[in-house]
Amino acid sequence: MGMQMTKLLFPFFIIISLSSQAQILTTELNRRLDVGREMMLGGSYDSAEVEFNIVLKNMKPLPSEMAYFYGRNSYHLGEHKRAINWLNKYIQLKGARGVYYEESVDYLQLSEDAYLDEQRSNAMYVSENLASSEFDCGGLEKMVCPVCHGSGVIITQGTFDVIYKTCPYSLGEGFLSCDEYNLFMKGLLEPKLKD
Repeated sequence: MGMQMTKLLFPFFIIISLSSQAQILTTELNRRLDVGREMMLGGSYDSAEVEFNIVLKNMKPLPSEMAYFYGRNSYHLGEHKRAINWLNKYIQLKGARGVYYEESVDYLQLSEDAYLDEQRSNAMYVSENLASSEFDCGGLEKMVCPVCHGSGVIITQGTFDVIYKTCPYSLGEGFLSCDEYNLFMKGLLEPKLKD
């Protein structure tokens, strides 16, 4: 009888042992979440990031305030797109009743503004580089006109019929010189024909 009792109790002890280990892990992860929050509030955003990443990788399920903390910290690290995603997640989870709702909305607006500024800056950089770069014509004296695609004619649909106009850039030839082509690509080539 004693041997059977031991066989029955052994799985029970394993379950209790695993349960207490899970509880210790959850307690440790909650402590790390609190430490990360304090670091973030103190301006140690990189250190807070380390703590938050440990919590993200190991805690299941995540507490909803984690979305706010991680989003806010991401904003301070310049990770604006990530901040937008996490702050939106917090707002979706908790709504206007969330403890951090007002702060989430404020940081979301800051993140969106910063992200738009980054996008504008990137677009300007590309535009400036495009304007300053020269296209290599590969030794060709003439390039196909990008407006009329070499036909020399621009075709548009009018109200009742099709309208054919001579290309204002290639003057009906369908080709531009290499210099003209480069000016066109930079947005600096003026049409030779006016409407």
